[in-house]
Amino acid sequence: MSVVTTVFIVVGLLSVAVLVWGFRVARSRDGFAELIRRRKTTARISSMAELVDGGNHIPVALTLERSQIFYESNYLQAKLEIARLDEVEYDSEQGTGKNILRLRAHGQSFQFVLDASSARDWAGLLPAHRFGDPASLTPSGFSPPEVSRRRTW
Repeated sequence: MSVVTTVFIVVGLLSVAVLVWGFRVARSRDGFAELIRRRKTTARISSMAELVDGGNHIPVALTLERSQIFYESNYLQAKLEIARLDEVEYDSEQGTGKNILRLRAHGQSFQFVLDASSARDWAGLLPAHRFGDPASLTPSGFSPPEVSRRRTW
């Protein structure tokens, strides 16, 4: 086998690998668009995000509904009840430019990486607050102490 034939085989295999990778990326975006579209009728806001799980960043469709927050991917379907949240916090990492949404419930922390415009929209609909903090009353009418009284645990 000549060197030219070997080079063509290697280039062909690399091209096939790039096409398969591109197809998988396109299909995953279509899947997230479908997840967002499915919840669009009841959602206050839906956006793409990354769930930070240790060192892993898992792409998810993050949806805020009236009483729950859903985060879903093709392999993951989970939700958090807003009434059970102890803390909602927004953070902007200046070095990386990433916007973080942190949700704490029962001592567990859930972190989502959002783009800047989505983070602003989320902060407008789900304001930052801490459980029992009277200073966290917001003009939008969201009152964490009122929400906390409805807890059932």
